Amino acid sequence: MSKSSKSRRDRRRQRNLRNHNRQEPEGPATPQQPSGPQTISTSLDLAKLGAPGIQHELFIIAGPSPGVSANREQDMAVLQDSEVREFKIVAHLGKEPGSSAGGLTISLETSGGASHVYAHPDADFMGIETTFGHIQAHLNASKEFSALELRCRANSARQVFARYSDALATLIDHISFHHDVPIFVRYVAIWDEKNKVLTASYVTPYRGIVLASDWLTFDLALSPFYALYREAITNPSVFYQFLCYAKILEGIIRKTFPAIIQEARSRGLDTPRFDARVEDHAEIHGPARNWVGKSVQQTFNDYLQPEFRNAIAHFSDSDEDPLVVSNYITGATISNNLLLARQCARKAISAIEHSIRELKQRLSISPTWMR
Repeated sequence: MSKSSKSRRDRRRQRNLRNHNRQEPEGPATPQQPSGPQTISTSLDLAKLGAPGIQHELFIIAGPSPGVSANREQDMAVLQDSEVREFKIVAHLGKEPGSSAGGLTISLETSGGASHVYAHPDADFMGIETTFGHIQAHLNASKEFSALELRCRANSARQVFARYSDALATLIDHISFHHDVPIFVRYVAIWDEKNKVLTASYVTPYRGIVLASDWLTFDLALSPFYALYREAITNPSVFYQFLCYAKILEGIIRKTFPAIIQEARSRGLDTPRFDARVEDHAEIHGPARNWVGKSVQQTFNDYLQPEFRNAIAHFSDSDEDPLVVSNYITGATISNNLLLARQCARKAISAIEHSIRELKQRLSISPTWMR
């Protein structure tokens, strides 16, 4: 046997020995704590992931050992842990907003993303040094940036999301501007090293529908509102979505409905009432819940407009700091009220549909309807 062949054989034996030592022992063994976040796997019904199109947070807590679940008290204690500890943040990137697949996958695996940002052909990985620490840029098989990772110390997931805003989101914003290229963040995942908790911010996918024939008839006068509504639910920005809903409410409350009243009066008919009220929804929480059952007009004039719409539309409100739309906490504040704004817009459109239909029927006008 030649020296080179013997050397290759020895290296192969050493490699096989190392692989053998890594294997799990056969037979019964004491269950072990999962060694890393990649061992966590779960499946959830899409209906349990919250209102579609709205940003939510998901917490996945590893049990004390494989196949054994902790009780609720233990889970709550883990989530309320205030000790400063190690976290890993992963921002998963994409080339386009959302997904047409109708499903949702949450993981800390970093190669599944994509972007319009490429690494040098000879690079296997990239690192970026910042004032917030070392940011690891992960690549997919096409050498595209697929995810950005940052490790930090914090006392809660909320504090880690703030660190994401300061470090990763700001870097993504700068790269996007400097290279004039869109970069989408599909979702953000956080791994709590101490407690083995995976936290993720995600947008619930929409579920499929069966087209109803009775909704194929509509008045073309309402097409601007339908267009704004679709513009909202297909856009990934919670700020832009909110503005679209606000524009729908402004247009209906301040222009379209007054025009209907004026038309009815000029024809000697009873003036219609704009009696649209906020419907209850299990996903409406916090201060937004105070407006359930109240009129859509009052909700918009007294809450949605002064609290959110003005600041979004005018970059900043009064003497406050400018609005940073990539800031996670700022976006979460809007997200917490986005469903209320959407409900108001839907009720307003439905009310105006009814008013136009009634007015044209009373006037025996053949409406410009489309089937």
